Amino acid sequence: MKKSQLFIASIIVASLLSAISLTACEVTTASLSEATMCSSVDSDMRPVNATDIFATDTPEIFCSVKLSSAPPDTEVKAEWIYVQGELEGTENYLIDDYTLTAEGTTYLGFSLTEPDAGWPTGEYKVILYVDGEEKLTVPFTVQ
Repeated sequence: MKKSQLFIASIIVASLLSAISLTACEVTTASLSEATMCSSVDSDMRPVNATDIFATDTPEIFCSVKLSSAPPDTEVKAEWIYVQGELEGTENYLIDDYTLTAEGTTYLGFSLTEPDAGWPTGEYKVILYVDGEEKLTVPFTVQ
């Protein structure tokens, strides 16, 4: 009798562990595509004047990205990173990040305004995440 009770307890514990691991690993249907660096976006957040090279006096730099098949309350985050350049000793520096909540299929626009002293020359990137998972990296240059 003790062996059967142990067997049943083992099955219950295994079932609970499976249920917990499945809950922790939610999979989203959301995807990102068409990530584009640009000098502005239109009213639908689509890119205008796509480029990956910006001047040091560019007033604002934009990143437009298409979100597809997103369930309600999907979070899309953009991290703006200074990779390397004229600022010696500063590499892979997080400048700023911003998170938007969206659903369905739509374009999203993220932007960063010019620092008071102008943009330092160098390499930059925007890392895009969906619900905390890194999806795309978009490089750009300031010269």
